[in-house]
Amino acid sequence: MYKKGDKVIILDYSGKPLDPAVVAEIEEVYGDDRVRLLLPDHACCLEFVDRFEKIDDEKYEEILHSVRKREKALAVDLQLDIRKFASKHPRRRKDEIFNVFNQDKHYVSVLNAYAGRCQMYGEENISERFLYEYKDALAGIIRTRTFFHDLDESIPVPTFN
Repeated sequence: MYKKGDKVIILDYSGKPLDPAVVAEIEEVYGDDRVRLLLPDHACCLEFVDRFEKIDDEKYEEILHSVRKREKALAVDLQLDIRKFASKHPRRRKDEIFNVFNQDKHYVSVLNAYAGRCQMYGEENISERFLYEYKDALAGIIRTRTFFHDLDESIPVPTFN
């Protein structure tokens, strides 16, 4: 049904395209029901085939252009200067700091997505899969922020009740 390189548009839980629209490209097919998507920001995610639909290249480029147009600078929450950490802490490798930064960015996006889905659908309608990702992101953000707090005490470590 789907193959590597197909262009798709992401659907919400009611089967309609997200607003604003999000497109992706199929990077890998893992069976009849699951694929790995390459998103415009070069992130990847596993997704079930009922969460997107195939589109043509022209529509993909059109939506991708609008996505790029509406992209803004990173939220203040994510604006960490990796070079600052690397120069102040020469024993830590720059790539280690960068990897933790990328993990932190991923966790923040999952937490923001959860908040958005709760507003759209209500907390009781969140799928078990996404709830698992959310709980993983809660634990992960504490780990990453603790790492950065150890390097710079001005970065707070969140606490969740």
